[in-house]
Amino acid sequence: MIRTFLALTVLTTPAPAAQDLTWAACPGDTASELRCADLPVALAPGSDRKLTLKVARLPATGEKKGTVMINFGGPQGDQIAIMRSVAKIFTRIRQSMDVVTWDPRGYPGLSTPVLQCDWSLLRTPAFPRDQAGLDRLAAANKVRGDRCRDTDPVLFDHMDSASDARDAEAIRRALGEERMNFIGTSYGGIIAQAYARQFPARVRTMYVDGTGNHGAANWDRELTAMARDREHQMDRFFAWAPKGVERRWRRLVAKADKEPIPAPEVDARYDGTQLRALGSQKAGRGPAGWDALLAAIKVAEGGDASGFAPGGRNPYPGLMGGGVKECLDFPRTESQRDLARTVRRLRQVAPNTGAAFPMAWHAPLTCAGWPAPVANPPSPLPGKVPPMLGAGTWLDYAPTSRVVEQVRGSRMIRFDGPGHNLFAAMANACVIGHVSAYVTTGKLPPRGTECS
Repeated sequence: MIRTFLALTVLTTPAPAAQDLTWAACPGDTASELRCADLPVALAPGSDRKLTLKVARLPATGEKKGTVMINFGGPQGDQIAIMRSVAKIFTRIRQSMDVVTWDPRGYPGLSTPVLQCDWSLLRTPAFPRDQAGLDRLAAANKVRGDRCRDTDPVLFDHMDSASDARDAEAIRRALGEERMNFIGTSYGGIIAQAYARQFPARVRTMYVDGTGNHGAANWDRELTAMARDREHQMDRFFAWAPKGVERRWRRLVAKADKEPIPAPEVDARYDGTQLRALGSQKAGRGPAGWDALLAAIKVAEGGDASGFAPGGRNPYPGLMGGGVKECLDFPRTESQRDLARTVRRLRQVAPNTGAAFPMAWHAPLTCAGWPAPVANPPSPLPGKVPPMLGAGTWLDYAPTSRVVEQVRGSRMIRFDGPGHNLFAAMANACVIGHVSAYVTTGKLPPRGTECS
């Protein structure tokens, strides 16, 4: 109740005058148009302690009529460096608007302080066979989390996307903008959803691209939907492949479930879940990678799964960043029985890919035992958010649609092909055109819009 009252108080007070932000060249950057400023923000609601956010701005090239805020996802701290590298995608937007980003709290970047954590790739563990196995994982996760948390416990506990959204609101107020245009790509869309939940009256436009649905009212149903999304990705490959490949694939992963298949070229052994994950990743690259996947299946049937190895030094599935944000944003379980039940259900729904995707596999196993509770669980978006715009590729379209469809009058842009993050990472000219028109004029593209 108190939190709700405070949020309403913020939304009903007039937008303040801009703070006296001192803009100068960003650290280590004297050549680009980017300008940076320091903004003190509260560490936590009601806290007197401040963090210092480094905020960056690409100034409008014409008459300024507003500001667009962007988070490129990751989640990671070098947002300012990313914006510098993709500045050209904002050319049309900058004709009438500033573009602003910030290096998020706690991560390595230009904001301070920085948590002293292991931000490298974290291998996804195998599903535990019993409660004792999950308990061992949870204990190891707590040790890993405690090493990070001990550097700054309060900051560690406030690394969730809702805290990022409050930082974004502090930036809006400092800029003196009455309402904000927010672009969230990939994990940045989770932060955008958190902003929409807390500050719906401060949203002018909101675009999300290749994001997950953090607005799910029922997480089990959302996991089922995600499993089907992954299965559809493999379905495209099987529709292309010779007859019988799908049957062969299922035999292969069933065999690996019983005994992992060696991958001698990378000194690894892959169980069925790992094969499902790696195979799904290769299928997701589209037709350009399907011949290689077909060949990997044939060789693995002979006892060598090396063809499934991902690029890089680590031959196993995993994710960067150690889960510092994700473990505060998504549900977790401490019950191996519940986890096994979910795995069985998802394998029934999606027999070719099963539960071998991050939210059903990596997150539950690496967040169990985490030394801070979930602070920002999924919850639906409020109806007061203005109509949103979203876009997505083969894999991203469905989950992004489940976000924007919560807001009446919203639109989606469909891209019939592989990839991730159409606006920023892929720099799709068609998508950039529609997004630029939307954030500058507020006008949404027609229903059924497609880009190629």
